[in-house]
Amino acid sequence: MGLLDRDYMKRPPEEDARPASTPDARLEALLSGFLNRHPRFFLLAGVLLATLILVAILIARLAGRSQ
Repeated sequence: MGLLDRDYMKRPPEEDARPASTPDARLEALLSGFLNRHPRFFLLAGVLLATLILVAILIARLAGRSQ
């Protein structure tokens, strides 16, 4: 049996494997793929944003006391 005789070489590509036709569909496919690879992205982004807000509040309070 040769390499080209294998079943996966004969099958047509899956429906989802075809490139999206509209820009919105391409963006959705890109974001969906990103979120499938990084499922905790929004959790980590939220924690980072909350940390930055707390640091900014702390710096504002310290700057206000020194004057």
